[in-house]
Amino acid sequence: MADSRRFPRHVPLPGEAGDEEALMERLQDGEPSALDELIRRYWHALVAYAARLTPSEDAAEDVVQEAMLRVWKGRREWNPSDRLAGFLYRVTRNLALDETRRRQVRERWTEEEAAREHAAPPTPLQMAEHTQVSGAVTRAIEALPPRRREVFVLSRYHGHSYREIAEIMEISPQTVANQMSAALDDLRQQLRSHLPDSQPALTQTPTPQPATHRLPVLNGREDERIV
Repeated sequence: MADSRRFPRHVPLPGEAGDEEALMERLQDGEPSALDELIRRYWHALVAYAARLTPSEDAAEDVVQEAMLRVWKGRREWNPSDRLAGFLYRVTRNLALDETRRRQVRERWTEEEAAREHAAPPTPLQMAEHTQVSGAVTRAIEALPPRRREVFVLSRYHGHSYREIAEIMEISPQTVANQMSAALDDLRQQLRSHLPDSQPALTQTPTPQPATHRLPVLNGREDERIV
């Protein structure tokens, strides 16, 4: 495997900088040779870039391969005012950060599973209490008004940020925050009798975090992702 880290950036070939649009037009026309040209021009530079954001060069190559595939599939949605190189780097960056995040989740899950395997098995009473509380939580969530329930599920079960939820539901981030606050208040009231000594973790109000990376871009627009 070639060491792509020796290629820190893309070096335009003679006349290349001025014909990005022509290459993209060929891609939009579905010319397989245009995809080959895209890979020839940008592969090494993009892998070197992705390798700085992922844990291994293999992962970086997988990311760039997926980026190229997405550009090919989304070629008809490309915005002509957007430079092809910038377009490629954004898609690669988004995919690399997503892959890193998924890997971290998998590693954390593996560590938690290992810890559970070495933990003492729960007693019958603990199992019964857990089942009772889990059922109460499920019923409380199902009893929420539809919009509050959707906001809560997207946030707590799918890990979406307020801004992402706003885009999914086509409402403002402030409306998402208001709905989440109302949902948490409802759940606190409904679960108070089941957990009298402490508030359940799922009803703790999250602290909004700054944007750390962006969603994959295939239409010339960047959507911020807050995690």
